[in-house]
Amino acid sequence: MWDALGRMHPFFVHFPVALILTAFVAEAVAVARRDERWGDAARFMITAAAWLAIPTAVAGFARADAIVIEPELQSTFAVHRIAGIATPVLAFLAAGLVAGVRRSGQVWELFLYRAVLVLAAVAAAIAGHHGGALVYGTDFFPLW
Repeated sequence: MWDALGRMHPFFVHFPVALILTAFVAEAVAVARRDERWGDAARFMITAAAWLAIPTAVAGFARADAIVIEPELQSTFAVHRIAGIATPVLAFLAAGLVAGVRRSGQVWELFLYRAVLVLAAVAAAIAGHHGGALVYGTDFFPLW
């Protein structure tokens, strides 16, 4: 059953990553346009992404237990795992901060939420890139 859960990692992973990145874009639009409707959409997306990241991370750990990583991909896998752990942690932190912002309205809390949202988006992008490199090879989509 653990192996079957691990095989679901590619199925689970795309939606929370897309939600986190889209939440970042929506929050940026909210700041640029000073339109809180975009901020509300971002808040909903980051909260949903945080909860959906749990089965994604669990499936990722299950998949890692079932496969053998080639020696030349060990560093790619290490970065993928670290960013894959950081992403749900940062998503939950952002979701918690944004819930606090809605209650308190504190400017510093809003700033901290946006900073953590940026970090979550960066972590999701790094995890996604390195996960793709594990599947398709490091030269499939080179960034540098």
